[in-house]
Amino acid sequence: MPTYLERITWQEFHRQVPNKLSRAILPIGTVEAHGVCALGTDNLIPTDLAESIADALEAMICPTIPYGMVKGLAGYPGSIPVSGNAFTAYVTEIMIALARQGFERIIVLNGHGGNTGALKDAAYEAHQTTGKKYVVVDWWYLASPVCEKVYGQAGGHAGCDENGYILALDPEMVKEEDYDEDLVFRFNPAIAPYPYPGPVLIYKDGEGAPVFDRDKALKYREGAIEEVRDYLKMIMARWDKIEAVT
Repeated sequence: MPTYLERITWQEFHRQVPNKLSRAILPIGTVEAHGVCALGTDNLIPTDLAESIADALEAMICPTIPYGMVKGLAGYPGSIPVSGNAFTAYVTEIMIALARQGFERIIVLNGHGGNTGALKDAAYEAHQTTGKKYVVVDWWYLASPVCEKVYGQAGGHAGCDENGYILALDPEMVKEEDYDEDLVFRFNPAIAPYPYPGPVLIYKDGEGAPVFDRDKALKYREGAIEEVRDYLKMIMARWDKIEAVT
């Protein structure tokens, strides 16, 4: 059963870190429009991933950071943007603090593409400051082969992959009755409209729109968890080998 940092006392923490648990998982997301699935999709998915892989990685789960950088979808109802400078400074301090509290390896499970650059910068700064090991994971990239296998197509923002994961978690958080093809916008890196003229973003023509099939959704979630878990286990094993010879 996973151990949650926020659910234990400081005495329990002292007994466990780093002697029993030297790895931490830090889920980070944001709150923004996601087509016809929950505004908190980018928080719900990395939190679920953390809960699903923590035991296999022998890691403690840290509280999810729920607000991040939102730009293209900031103009939609319910989206909560945080500035880049504030976000980067905040997560950098948390990453450093986790290392100073005894964690040797910090796994950052990112649920939002808009956070990626800032999280990489923060992790590098924390690594340089503390000497501890950090890895930032954009889960949907690792799960892209699963999306191709289950749905036969690439994913998208609030598309078949994210929408499917939430559909697997809780069908009540996906409102198929509100779906309309006009919600889908083919993202084009050559332009920057604010806000995006659609809260479902696809990156390939004809691929990535939501699929409302729960059986496929359950298979996708299971496969995504396996991909993230196995890749991180590989990273941990390679770090072990490095430490053995240095």
